[in-house]
Amino acid sequence: MNSESTPPTGTGPDLSHQPPGARTMNLVRGVLLVVLVLLAGLSVGSYLWSQRPHRGVESGARALYHCPMHPSYTSDRPGSCPICGMDLERISQSSGAAVARSADVPGLAQVHIPPERARLIGVRLAQVERRAMGEGLDLVGFVAPDEAWITQVQLRVSGWVEFLHVNRTGDQVEEGEPLLSLYSPELYQSEQEFLIELRGLRDTGTAEMSHGTGRLDAARERLLLLGVPHQELVRLERDSVASARVVIRSPVRGTVLERGVAQGQYIGPETRLFTVADLSRVTVVADLPEMDAARVRQGDAATFSTDALPDRVFRSRIDFVQPTLSSETRTVKLRLSLANPDRALKPGMFGNVRVRRGEAPALAVPAEAVIHAGDQNYVFRVRAGDHYDPRIVVVGPVDGEWVQILRGLALGDTVVASASFLIDSESRLKAAIAGMGSQPHGAGK
Repeated sequence: MNSESTPPTGTGPDLSHQPPGARTMNLVRGVLLVVLVLLAGLSVGSYLWSQRPHRGVESGARALYHCPMHPSYTSDRPGSCPICGMDLERISQSSGAAVARSADVPGLAQVHIPPERARLIGVRLAQVERRAMGEGLDLVGFVAPDEAWITQVQLRVSGWVEFLHVNRTGDQVEEGEPLLSLYSPELYQSEQEFLIELRGLRDTGTAEMSHGTGRLDAARERLLLLGVPHQELVRLERDSVASARVVIRSPVRGTVLERGVAQGQYIGPETRLFTVADLSRVTVVADLPEMDAARVRQGDAATFSTDALPDRVFRSRIDFVQPTLSSETRTVKLRLSLANPDRALKPGMFGNVRVRRGEAPALAVPAEAVIHAGDQNYVFRVRAGDHYDPRIVVVGPVDGEWVQILRGLALGDTVVASASFLIDSESRLKAAIAGMGSQPHGAGK
């Protein structure tokens, strides 16, 4: 009996028969493989082509072109500027290096601006000159009466004010002009004693005349010490009549600043009757901050100006610097005296006091010519009329609209005094474009 069994015919798989669509899938796989191989070949070829030097370009440099009037426009091929139509100029590594060498300030380049364009953008030039660069200091000051020209009118006797000739502050009085009429029993008694001595001297014989003259002189001296005017003594000796009333006259010419008496008032030696000031000379007092106290000395030149008199500047010198400091305001008061013959300066006026230290002349340029860039200062020096070269400068103190130049410029150099920031922007842009032109190809990888 045969143990091997033979499968029935037609029940096993038929390997010669493929499923539907298998041939199409194999074809797609082949096409995709060919495409991938082609893409890989193109990538490798493109890379190798990019590493190859370009024709018409200097070795190690990449050519760029820019418009002289509009440096912001650049192109990698020659042609015309689409903005103004000018021919583009080539920027190469050598020109970029030359621009870099011509710049004294990092990040800036020398620029060329035709005179016509410079006028259009408002360029104004100034020369480096030698000026007296006193260190100016601006302070706020006010006008006050000169203390040396103020007079207090007071009496040395007591009495009552019978009539007030000057009864308003601000009145102008002349020397010898009546101020008030005083009734004083004390003064009347002293005049009576003087008349007694005077009559006794006239009635006394020659032997006693010297002794009587001494008593008369003492009585006259007492009247003078009590403040009796000289005119009253002359009248007393002439008329030999004592009077309890006396006219008090102004001892000086000036303006009544204060009036401390009224008609009918009882007054004594302690009463301040009038304060009279001669305003033909006034004082300007200013507060000097503590931090600036060491910069100002007595004798320094100073000017005073006020909005009330815009067309006038009063010149003087500091005649006094207070030796003490105010603990409340942390300031020191300084004073200058001004002539005021027309009384144009009124006490109480405020204004500007400008103090100037007398220093030796130094090189200076207008303050607006200096561009401050944080850790450095620079100007644009003009060469050959239309070339603007950035120069680093070391500046000193500022005096109004001028600044001292310690290093970087010479006497007679010409610098840009206005529109500096426009030239600065163009200089920075040109330096940046020059840097692009001097960068080797592939350096940015």
